[in-house]
Amino acid sequence: MNSMRQVILKAPYEIQNQSVPIPEPKVGEVRIKIQEIGVCGSDLTIYRGLHPYVSYPLVMGHEFAGTVDKPGPGVTSVVRGQRVAVIPHIVCGECTACKSETYNFCQSLRCTGAEADGAHCDYFCISEKMLVPIPETMSLVDAALMEPACVAYHAAKRGDITSEDYVLIIGAGPIGVFCMQSCLALGAKQVFVADLDETRLEIASNLGAHGVINASRGSIDEGLKRMGVEKIDVFYDCVGEKGHVLNNILKIARRGARVVVAGVLQSEYHIPNLPDFVQHELRLSGTTMYVPLDYREMLELMGKGIVKTDGMVSHTFLLEDIPKVLKMLDKGNEKTFKIVIHVAD
Repeated sequence: MNSMRQVILKAPYEIQNQSVPIPEPKVGEVRIKIQEIGVCGSDLTIYRGLHPYVSYPLVMGHEFAGTVDKPGPGVTSVVRGQRVAVIPHIVCGECTACKSETYNFCQSLRCTGAEADGAHCDYFCISEKMLVPIPETMSLVDAALMEPACVAYHAAKRGDITSEDYVLIIGAGPIGVFCMQSCLALGAKQVFVADLDETRLEIASNLGAHGVINASRGSIDEGLKRMGVEKIDVFYDCVGEKGHVLNNILKIARRGARVVVAGVLQSEYHIPNLPDFVQHELRLSGTTMYVPLDYREMLELMGKGIVKTDGMVSHTFLLEDIPKVLKMLDKGNEKTFKIVIHVAD
């Protein structure tokens, strides 16, 4: 067999299955037999042509795990058949950031599935430095979901959580739910979650939130008061978009609070309360992706059952279903939480 399946996005909304040659790993690279792929909200943004860093044609897919199929020349860290999670980064390997494993700061960073072709295929080659071997006790689905879990964990760290902190997560999608669990893992006193969707809030409750607020039924401030919460020390905006959530945080945050924006703000944002950031001496932090240390620590947290994925996977499809999946998400007529693509042999 010299060919493999690949799903290519030729242009916004123009996606198709095709057959291409199986890639050969270069020096220091490893060919992975892809087994599981997570579908991210950014995949829909790319599909619609709204991602600022993407050019077409493109093979999407950045949340994935599989088995080592062929180590390339000079590779010694993994062997054929080893199960791995994958950090979807292509970096220069020479700069100060790369030498300290802060790959998210590399000026040459390209993310697979966005700035470079990704994992919507059977086989994928990447540097051995981006592989995280997983134990036999971890499922390959959980290994694929380590990528969004690490996005959330890295964001949680940016809030400098202490044991006295009361935390509010706004946005109960997969990143928000992983962020909630990460804040608990980092020792927060209590963590609350707000969202407009009752089903998502139920998932957050089942995975450990101390309380949830359905923002479709009233303001977040009112919800906190109903639960008897007198202060929030750290806020996480896991929505981003036009800045509506951040603006509401600035409206209710007490002086000196910390705010972490994990959701991606769109270019035409609207944040009229931004002056309060200065006047109330708030600390506003951005966060981008993760570093290998986050993966190693998340591997331990998942292994100990501190961070869980129970109830998070709402749908499972096959590789050839990806065009259908993206059309379904674009129409928005079916409620989903986390979609996983199983790459059948």
